[in-house]
Amino acid sequence: MNNKQFYKRLEEKIPHWQAQGWLDEIASQEILNDVQFDAKSITTDKSHKLSLILGIMGVMLLSAGAISFFAANWQGMSKLFKLSLLFSSMTGAYLAAAWALTEQRYPALGQSLLLLGVLLFGNNIILIAQIYHIDSHYPNGILLWTVGALISTIIMRSEAVLIAASILALLWSGMEIFDFRLIHWPWLIFWSIGVFIAIRQKYHLASHVIILSLFFWLLFSFNNFTRYASEGSIIQVYLLLGLVIFMLARAIKSRQYALYFLENLSRYAFVFAMIFLYVLSFPGLDLYPSLSHTSASESIKAQLSWLFINLVLMAAVIFLSLYHLKQTKKTIPLYKWLGFLWLLILFATLLLNIYFYPDFFSQGKEKYTVIIINLLLFSLVIGLIYSGLVEHKPFYVNTAFVIFTITLISRYFDTFWDLMDRSLFFIIGGLLLMFGGYWLEKKRRQLSLRCFNQQDGVTDD
Repeated sequence: MNNKQFYKRLEEKIPHWQAQGWLDEIASQEILNDVQFDAKSITTDKSHKLSLILGIMGVMLLSAGAISFFAANWQGMSKLFKLSLLFSSMTGAYLAAAWALTEQRYPALGQSLLLLGVLLFGNNIILIAQIYHIDSHYPNGILLWTVGALISTIIMRSEAVLIAASILALLWSGMEIFDFRLIHWPWLIFWSIGVFIAIRQKYHLASHVIILSLFFWLLFSFNNFTRYASEGSIIQVYLLLGLVIFMLARAIKSRQYALYFLENLSRYAFVFAMIFLYVLSFPGLDLYPSLSHTSASESIKAQLSWLFINLVLMAAVIFLSLYHLKQTKKTIPLYKWLGFLWLLILFATLLLNIYFYPDFFSQGKEKYTVIIINLLLFSLVIGLIYSGLVEHKPFYVNTAFVIFTITLISRYFDTFWDLMDRSLFFIIGGLLLMFGGYWLEKKRRQLSLRCFNQQDGVTDD
């Protein structure tokens, strides 16, 4: 619900609150005036964002122009002229940014110029390496660029530059992962610095980018992890990692300025975990952590190692879940205990399938595990809708409908394709999807509106 819709709904509800004796006429008018002031503030904020977006677009064009200029005239320049031009353009961008940001003269322009300086800094690194034919571990150039961007962020307090630094750090780590086959743990240091800055400075957009970079980094590392285990095993580990991060973000007690970051971290982690739970709902996935190119003893060691990793992650999820339940001030509701039971059933299913009865399930009977996981997915949908209504969180309700829709479509195609004539299949499928889309959207809106009303203490007559 946007600000205009909220204001309109508030105007409709205030006469009812006055009739109930909850508000007098003066208080009602003050509330409306306050909301109107917030609307103007939001309009001003949007204007600032528009200026910043236009400035960033201008920065991109200037950067492209600078690169094109150097590419066209590079051979005809002397080394001294090249260096003078590179450093003077970068220094000029930084000085102009400092002037615009001093006393907040032109904050949007200042942020744009600062970003331009960071981009020119990276351009200088690449071109200087070319001038002096520096041939070394080339990701180090991106590393130096990332460090410079982080320093600029700390000194000038720029959200745009922090976003750029986060993207550069992910680019650096991606080069190390894909080109040199490394599991690149040093990236976590830069990620932690970015998290600290985003939380301290209350950077909302940068928080989203930094959180997403964590899950992209995990995905980048997938191929390297599979050198030590099967793809199915890594998918299970990713599922458990998502649950650990989700429960950790939910369990941490933090100050007000960190709540926004932790709330978004928990949401992204939950979506990340659900993606891999959905992948596990398909039959035929190789889940056994054995390595065909190793000896029998090494294969057993690898299997035991991954068993230990899974048990540690499962234990972490269980511990954090119990800690979260313990934090509940009132009596723990039944649906939370059922959620804890859901986790135990999921963990037992995965462990029994992979580690304790592999011969049984390798004989084509893994379908029993797939059936259980699909039942867990559908039961999760019910649990998310209920918890979303109780905790007044539309995110859970919306996520539940997305999971239900995607899972239902997937099961329709992989289960019923061979059971009926294909023309009839498409006709029935099209009708079901059209009706289902209408019904799901209608129910989603009703539940989201109900969550909003409950959250504001509003009940319709």
